[in-house]
Amino acid sequence: MDFAEMTNGARRGLENQRDRLTEQMQQIADYLQLMDCMDEILADNKRMQEDVESLQQQLADEKKRNADLEMKLAEMGKLSAGVAMKASEEAMLKALRTYVNRSKRKTLDKRAFAKTATLEIANANGLMLPEDLATAIDSLDDEQAEPKTVTVNGNYNDIHDNGGVTLNRK
Repeated sequence: MDFAEMTNGARRGLENQRDRLTEQMQQIADYLQLMDCMDEILADNKRMQEDVESLQQQLADEKKRNADLEMKLAEMGKLSAGVAMKASEEAMLKALRTYVNRSKRKTLDKRAFAKTATLEIANANGLMLPEDLATAIDSLDDEQAEPKTVTVNGNYNDIHDNGGVTLNRK
């Protein structure tokens, strides 16, 4: 064999090996580029996981704050209902007291009706009557002496300005 053929054969072998190494080098470069992309994806994933954990913590804090506010709202609702009920009871008691006081000047039948009506209203609304009001209601249907009517002849001011009242007996 001749040297030229040998060198050509060696040259082809080296060129083939160079092509394979170039191809291998390109594959390695591609793998390194893929590894860089994977590093970026992993870094993004880690940041996203940290963001998720932070958001989950914020959500937990907001849920706790929301639960606290709902509890306070429920308590305020109960308090408002209690105040409204108390105010309503006080208004109802005031109205009943006024009705009872005005009924004291009525006839016996009307006073008996007022007593029954007042007690029914109080019972229907679940009112606890104060002792003085209960006593006034209880005594509504008691027999009372008829009020005496006094008739004044003449001008009231004339009688009043005299400084005294004298009775003329005939």
